[in-house]
Amino acid sequence: GYITRLKVFTTNVDVVDTVANEIKALHSELSVTTQQSTLERLQQQQEMYESVLAQSQESIATTQATATQEIIVVVAASSLIVLFVMLYTVRERTKEIGTLKAIGFSNRVVMGQFLVEGLLLSTIAGIVAIAIASVAAPTLSSVLLPTVGSTMGFNNITNFGTNTVTLSIDLILGALGGAMLLEIIGSLYPAWRAAKIRPAEAMKYE
Repeated sequence: GYITRLKVFTTNVDVVDTVANEIKALHSELSVTTQQSTLERLQQQQEMYESVLAQSQESIATTQATATQEIIVVVAASSLIVLFVMLYTVRERTKEIGTLKAIGFSNRVVMGQFLVEGLLLSTIAGIVAIAIASVAAPTLSSVLLPTVGSTMGFNNITNFGTNTVTLSIDLILGALGGAMLLEIIGSLYPAWRAAKIRPAEAMKYE
């Protein structure tokens, strides 16, 4: 039994604002909205969302640049760690290497042995890292995503925190392949050095 909305049409678009103002003056209890004001409000919302999107893209670009730098540092550090560990292993097993070569092991076999050992260690380390990341990624994303959403002004999104990040098969395989590649890079020189050790010199090593 109550009227909740009235639509008023004018014969000329130029008098819309005049008619709206007259209705407001006659009935101050009414909320008068024109299509133009609605359009302007939508345009303001669009500009606000575009501004938020631009800020988000800028933040993502900065994060990607930082992440790239960190990845380069991590890759370099990982390669150096593998290199020094394998060099230490070769040094500590000099006598064993000499014994193997003395009983007929070729340089290729000795070099392959150290490459396989390093590959096995890196594979185990990669599997452990992937297992930790599989547990940590959803937990961290569920904590960080609501914070990011509120920072961007999306406080009214109630299910934002239910969105979690999971590791894809491609990412897991890529990480495991990267770990193996780092091992190969870091183990090439130590393995080559082990293969070049002379049996007579190795047997004298203490």
